[in-house]
Amino acid sequence: MILSVINKKGGVGKTPISFSLAKDLGFYLQSNDNSVIESIYPDMAKITEHPALLDNCVYDFGGFVDAGVLKIIKESDAVLIPCSTDYNSIIRTVETIDEIQPYAKMIIVLVTKTEKEGDFSSVENAVSKHFDEIQFFELRLSKAFKNAIETGLSLTELYHETPLSKSAYKTIYNQYLNVLKLFKND
Repeated sequence: MILSVINKKGGVGKTPISFSLAKDLGFYLQSNDNSVIESIYPDMAKITEHPALLDNCVYDFGGFVDAGVLKIIKESDAVLIPCSTDYNSIIRTVETIDEIQPYAKMIIVLVTKTEKEGDFSSVENAVSKHFDEIQFFELRLSKAFKNAIETGLSLTELYHETPLSKSAYKTIYNQYLNVLKLFKND
């Protein structure tokens, strides 16, 4: 299975989502954008200008689409596009989908950093009026993403760490689990 995570907008959660999915699925992780993945996911993560096409890999693509990225997107079982609730993120998400849609088998928008009632549906409505057949999942604002990158623990590992973490991360973990289950072969 090949998964790609991309958005032209930075700061939407591409790297922590990619890292958590890769680690929880036992997949490789490759990126064309500089980050901490090699240090927090040793022997399984690689940063390179031209990622190699590998099976059982999650690709964390920076905010640009080039021929090498499109080659991997064509082979991806799903392309996940994190999108936060701000207007610029929605615009960049629509641009990203428009550019990759001809190449992607399945596009999933992960609406990240939602805080209040209506955030998810606002983003879903704004994006879906431009495109058909796109799935949407919510990932509420949570320190879990920051903590995953800082500790090298996936969202699943963070959730299961202590009884307190199970309480603190319950909502975000259940939302993340909905996404993870799409790709897990249990």
